[in-house]
Order: sequence, then C-alpha cells, then structure tokens
Amino acid sequence: MTSEATATKPRSLLRQRTFALLWVGQSVSVFGTQITYVAVPLTAVLLLHATPMEAGVLGALDTLPFLLFGLFVGVLLDRRARRSVMIAADVVRAAALGWIPIAYAFGWLTMLQLYVAVFVVGVMTVFFDLAYQSYLPGLVGRDRLTEANGKLQLSDSSAQVAGPGLAGLLITWLGAPVALLIDAASYVLSFATAAALPADEAPRRPPGAPAGSVRAAIREGFVAIGRRPLVLWCTIAAAIINLFSAAIMSVFFLFLVRVVGIGAAQVGLVVAASSAGALGGAILVDRLIGWFGVGPTLVSSMTLTALGFLALGVVPAHSPAAFPIAAVAGFVVMFGVPVFDVTVISFRQASTPDELLGRVNATVRTCILGAASLGALLGGAFATAAGLRATVLAGTAGTFVAALVLLCSPVRTVRRLPAPPTDALPTDIAPSADAAPSADAEPCDAAPAAVAVPSTTTEQQTP
Repeated sequence: MTSEATATKPRSLLRQRTFALLWVGQSVSVFGTQITYVAVPLTAVLLLHATPMEAGVLGALDTLPFLLFGLFVGVLLDRRARRSVMIAADVVRAAALGWIPIAYAFGWLTMLQLYVAVFVVGVMTVFFDLAYQSYLPGLVGRDRLTEANGKLQLSDSSAQVAGPGLAGLLITWLGAPVALLIDAASYVLSFATAAALPADEAPRRPPGAPAGSVRAAIREGFVAIGRRPLVLWCTIAAAIINLFSAAIMSVFFLFLVRVVGIGAAQVGLVVAASSAGALGGAILVDRLIGWFGVGPTLVSSMTLTALGFLALGVVPAHSPAAFPIAAVAGFVVMFGVPVFDVTVISFRQASTPDELLGRVNATVRTCILGAASLGALLGGAFATAAGLRATVLAGTAGTFVAALVLLCSPVRTVRRLPAPPTDALPTDIAPSADAAPSADAEPCDAAPAAVAVPSTTTEQQTP
C-alpha cells in the first residue's frame, strides 16, 4: 500500500477514496454498535427474563475476549495481511448478530444462544479492531495518522451522542431482537468497504530474524514496548488512569443518585454532557496537537480528565448546584479522553515498525483492559468498605498520579510524531531457547525526528 497524501497542502483524507471507504464503514458500524449495546441487554431482560447473574455474565462476555485472545491475535496480525482479517471478522459478526432475530422469530432464542452470539461478536471485534489499527498507517501514511485517527474518533464520539437515542427509537419501533438486524447490516456495509480497500501484504520480518514460537512472539510485543521508553510511559500512564477511572465509573451512577441526590432525568443529562465533551475533544484534537505539540497535549488531556473527576468528587450533595457541577465535570472528563486517545494511538502507530505493530497494539490494549477490569472490581470493594464519595476521591487521586507520570517522563518534550520507523529487530541480543530477538531500543532522551503532524478505539475508559 502507498500513502495518498500529497507533499504540500494535502487535501482532506475524506476526499481520498481509500480512507473515505474505511471511514464510512467504521462510522456506520459504530452507530450500529450503539443499537447492540441497548438491544442485547433488553432482549435478555424483557424477552428471556434474565436474572441479575445472567445479565452480569452477558456484560462480561463483551470484554472477556480481549483478555483471552488479544495477545494471540496480535501475533497473528504480524504474520499475515490485515485487510483479509478485517473482512472475515465483519462477515462473522454480521452472521452472529443476524442469528438472534432469526432465532427469536422461530421461537428458538435462549440465553445460551445470546451468550454465544455476544462472545463471537466480541472475539471478532478483537480481530477487527487490532487489524484496522495496524492497517491504517499503511493506508494514509504515518505523517497523517493524527488526522485519520481524529476523524475515526469523531465518528465514535458522534455515535455515543446520537446512537442511544436512535437505538431507543428503533427498538421501540421494531423490537429489540429485530433492531439487531440494523447492526448486522452495518457489519455487511463495513465488509463491503473493507473489501474495496487496497490489499496489503503480510509484514516482512528483517532478514535473518527467525519466526519463533507464539510465546516468543508475544514476548517480543512486551519487549518492544519496554525498549521504547516513550511508548512505555504512555502505556504506564494509560494503565494507571484506566485502573482508577474504572474504579470511579463502577460507582458513577450510584454516586450521582445516592450521594449527589439527582434524579434519573438529570443523570441522563449528565451523560449527555459527557458525550458532548467527547465530541468536542474529538473535533479539536488535531488543532490542539498543532498548537501545543504531542507531549504537552498528552499531559494536558490527562490532567484535564483528572480535574474533571476532582470536580465530580466534590459536588455538594442535595444542592441546587449539584446538577450543573456534575454536568460540567462530566463534560471536562470526557473532553480529555478522545484527545488523549487520538494522540497516543497515533504516536504508537507512527513509532512502531510494521512487523511489530499488531503485537504492540494488542499488548497495550490487553494491559489497559486488564487494568480497567481490576479497577472496576476494586472500586466496588472500596465503596463497600469506605463509601461512594471516598471511592470517587481516591480514584481521582490516582488519575492525578497518571498525569504526574507523564509530566515527569520524556513524553512531555515531544512536539511532533516520530518519523516512520526503519529499525529492525536487533540481532545482537542473544535469544532464549524459545524467544526471537527483541525490538530495537529507543533512547530516552532522543528527540523524535520531525514530520508534519488519534482510542476505541479508546485508550482511556469512557463513562
């Protein structure tokens, strides 16, 4: 694949056919996914009379696939073409979701079938998300990754704002199971656009580098991050903020209702304000990076998220000011999330060699999701022992730690995305019995070469 970017004053990526195809497919797909987020739980609760435990299992199956298979999928994607994986994943996702309304129409639908469908969609989403993040740099060129990721993030944020309302209307009109056909159709469209994209080749390993075992390949992903301090510090900070923000979000609604004392309608408006903040961040991220540079934007966005959580934690209970403060806090928290996501994803894509990109993406996402899962458990346990407000304030303190980590790291000095990497896997490191050589080192104090300058896919967990 070759970049379509022109040397001077490049036209918008949306005017370039290949990126426009990817963007259209992804935009429609994320709107369809909002329908599934609402329709699947309603199908379980209203039609299959799911118990609380069954509903919890259904929710866990949405994120479990990444923890189980993310690292292995990363290895696969560094050994074969990524576009073919995207195409296959869309076909399977469409079939899995399409089965639910068919089974319902014939009276066959059970909770077990719903579990299987959700799990299969989750597994295929792992394949698709990692594949398209690894495919994107070759499609648009590494010097336009911020613009590309920003446009994709904008679609995701727009879906979060408008998607739930649209989903509610469709479910009211069609019924929850039938509404899932809309999401299945969105995957068909995503398949069609992916099939029209230029074919890519499997990443080429440097000459003389052995393929190694799957275990060795997974290890290479971790070592590649460890030997690139800038990527490592971003990953550490993202894991920390996910750990503590997930703890806060696990009690978010309970805190608003039981401590702050606002009603269901006002809670909905707080969520809407949060979604508007995410949309604003996605719109402005490219300009912010242009004004302040990559490093300061990363530090500032994480600090902004921490300040938003602090405002949420000190909201006065049962006060006329409670609702507006909570709404502003939600807006500020979520404004910082897409800014951080787009910037750090673009930075990671630009600074990682193609033959390692699948594993690095998978390793980072697995670490972040693992931190978020642990944070949600700790948040519930801490709230039981210390109370809801104490949990929000303790989690807020942790988010400031994440911002401090970035502020004290070499990341703060980076102004532009690094030049496309040309480094190879080193051959001067003696491999272990089952390990292939690791990724080349990146010096901590090296300023990245300048080139003209991001989640969901998302690096921070969103409310």
